[in-house]
Amino acid sequence: MTLKIKNARIVTSGGVIEGGVCICENGRIIYVGNEDRASDTVIDAKGSYLVPGFVDLHCHGGDGIEFMDADSEGFLSIADFHLSHGTTTMLATTLAATDEETVSALEAFREYKRDNPDGTLIGVHLEGPWLNPLQCGAQNVEYMRLPEADELRGLKEKYPFILRVSAAPELCGADEFGRCGRELGVLMSCAHTDADFSEICRAYDNGYTLMTHLYSGMKGVTRKNAFRIAGAVEAGLYIDGMLVELIADGRHLPPELLRFVYKIKGADKICLITDAIRAAGMPDGARTVIGSLERGLDVIVEDNVAKLPDRQSFAGSTATADRLYRTMADAIGRDMPALSRMASLTPARALGLTDRGEIREGYLAHLLLLDGELNIRKIIYGEKIL
Repeated sequence: MTLKIKNARIVTSGGVIEGGVCICENGRIIYVGNEDRASDTVIDAKGSYLVPGFVDLHCHGGDGIEFMDADSEGFLSIADFHLSHGTTTMLATTLAATDEETVSALEAFREYKRDNPDGTLIGVHLEGPWLNPLQCGAQNVEYMRLPEADELRGLKEKYPFILRVSAAPELCGADEFGRCGRELGVLMSCAHTDADFSEICRAYDNGYTLMTHLYSGMKGVTRKNAFRIAGAVEAGLYIDGMLVELIADGRHLPPELLRFVYKIKGADKICLITDAIRAAGMPDGARTVIGSLERGLDVIVEDNVAKLPDRQSFAGSTATADRLYRTMADAIGRDMPALSRMASLTPARALGLTDRGEIREGYLAHLLLLDGELNIRKIIYGEKIL
C-alpha cells in the first residue's frame, strides 16, 4: 500500500519544503519532494507541518502506569499513550530500586518486545541504581550503590536490549563502568551526579557522552574556601562532543535557560526528553507515586508538574513530547528544522539509529502532521494512520 501526504510543509533537517509531497510504501518513505504522484491513499495536509516522529530517550511512564511495576500490557499502554502525543520511538526508563523490581521491569520489557516486535519501545534505559545520594532528586537513596563493570557486563549479556545507562561518574568504579558500557555499545550518561567540571571531563574520556536532564540532579558553580569551582552543568555545556538532555516542559527550565543552552550547544547536541512518570496525563491536584506503587515515593501534581510533597523538588515530569516541542518553539522561535533535530534526529543519532529521526527516502514512516499551533493533527506510524 502506498500513502501520499500532499500540500505539506515538510520539515527536513536542512529546511522546509513548501507544498511538499511525501510518499510512503510498506512503512517506509519512498519519496520526498514537490512532484505529485499516484498513490493508494491520500492525506491532504492543507498546509500543515509534516515532521518526523519524536524520539524520547528518557521516559518512566504515563497515563497512570510506570515501567517499574508494569507488566507487558502496561508497557504497551504507556507506549500507546505517548504515541498519541507523537512519540514514535522510546526507551523504557527505570529508577533506583530493588534488584527484584529492576529485573521484573526488564523481564516485562522482554515480554512486551516478544508480543510487539514493531512497537515504539525499542529498549531500556537504566537510570540507576548507580547514582550519588547527594543529588538524589526524587529517587530513593536506599537503593543507590556504587557501579561495577562486571555487573553491567552481566546485565547487558542477559538483557541485550539495555541501550542506555545513567550513572554518577564520580563514584568509585565509575571510570571502568563507563569504559565497559562504551565497549558494549551502551549509551552512557552522567546522572544524579555531584561531580565537578574536571570529573565530568574525565567521565567524557571514559565513555559518558550524555548529560541526563541538564541542570536537574547535578551541581553548577560552587565555592570552596571562597574560590569558585565549575560544576557538572558547566562541563556539559563546555565539552563540544557532550550531548545534553533538556526537560523542556516549561517548568524544569525557564525559557531563558532553554535559549541559553540552545545558543551554546545547538540543535545537534540537544535531546528533548519528557522524563515523564505515571503522572503524565493527570490533572493538577492528583496524587500518585514515582517508581513502583509498593516502594516508590509519593508525589503531587501541581502547576502542571510533579513534585515531592514538601514541594522542594520536582519528581520527574508530567510532560508529553508534543508539549516539549511547543515549549521549545516558544523559547527559541519557529526554527522548525532545529526543533525537529532536538526532538527527533539528535536523540536517534545518540542511540546510533540511522533509519528514523528525519524525513528522508528509505527512512521509517514515523511522521506527524502539526497545525499552525504545533498541535498534532495526525500520526503516521508505519502503515498505521492515527
